[in-house]
Amino acid sequence: MSVVQHRSKMHSVMRGLSFGLIRPSMMFRILKGGFKVPRYQNTYRLESFKPFKVDIVDKILKDVMYSFLIGLKYHPIVCLQVCKNMSAEVRDRIFKKSYDRYKYTVVMTIIQNLGQSADVSMACLWDAERDSYSTYVVKTNEFIALGLVIGTYYE
Repeated sequence: MSVVQHRSKMHSVMRGLSFGLIRPSMMFRILKGGFKVPRYQNTYRLESFKPFKVDIVDKILKDVMYSFLIGLKYHPIVCLQVCKNMSAEVRDRIFKKSYDRYKYTVVMTIIQNLGQSADVSMACLWDAERDSYSTYVVKTNEFIALGLVIGTYYE
């Protein structure tokens, strides 16, 4: 083995040791557009600095639903668009509160009120200490509107 080959081999070994076992692909992930997004390390923090507050989300849900549903007459296509707009507005207002380490699910439903009964249920795996939800129902002669916001803790 020549001196040049020996130095080249030692250089590659030392380069691998100087970075430890971390490859560049472990530090960043590359998106489709070629953008580098850093991979974050676990902080071992088990609680949120700003946890999900049900009473604040209740107020947001109530305000948004009343502002969108005042004077609304039931029509399936119109109500579909109203549900999309309401859920987007609720989501945006909750994001402005900056609840730390939470993912949100917003579900809005409007059904025609023809005197029938309705039963809505949901099932999921739940962390009773950190996960929470908020619901609100608006009932008129024309329709019944249901709003649900789920705040799921995310590490």
